[in-house]
Amino acid sequence: MAAHDYDSERWTSKAPPMRDTSLDPHHITGPIPTDYRQVKGWGVDLTNRPMYPMELPSNVMTARGEVRDWQVPQEKIHNSIEHPNLTPVFGTSCPPTGLSGRMRDYAYKYSEGTNRHWMTLVFADRVNMLESLFTGILSGKPDNWPAEKAWGTRLRAVDPARRVRFMAAGAAVVGAVALGIVLTKALSEDD
Repeated sequence: MAAHDYDSERWTSKAPPMRDTSLDPHHITGPIPTDYRQVKGWGVDLTNRPMYPMELPSNVMTARGEVRDWQVPQEKIHNSIEHPNLTPVFGTSCPPTGLSGRMRDYAYKYSEGTNRHWMTLVFADRVNMLESLFTGILSGKPDNWPAEKAWGTRLRAVDPARRVRFMAAGAAVVGAVALGIVLTKALSEDD
């Protein structure tokens, strides 16, 4: 596939269709008024601002202005119920998969103003971490925790007395594991 064909599949010049907001009764999407003075509370601080004489109301119809190119989703992208459609550009490096993906699907059914939304997303992150841990073990490429947690650097950077304590604690853990193995074998031979 040529590079220009690939680009034409990833970008479009028209906005995606608006989401059907009738599915969510709490989400209200109204047209943007042409005159902002129609919006209740608009301009309450117009004459009491430091920039009042120099600042004029904007005539931009959207927060982003006129958008020419829109990214086309190739996989599932989560979108807040507060927004009628996707942003023009979005990340696709981590598509939702597995149990954590289903948890994210559930979280995005609720408003960003609810604890249910955010706590589900936080919990989904933890589940995703465990999923990647188990996937690494099952694929034969487990995570290298000592290197990822910079344990070697920590040992080199600490003072010598603390380094000796770290080494002693490590030796005690290894000794306890070895003693447990020996005792387990000894007890199983007696039976």
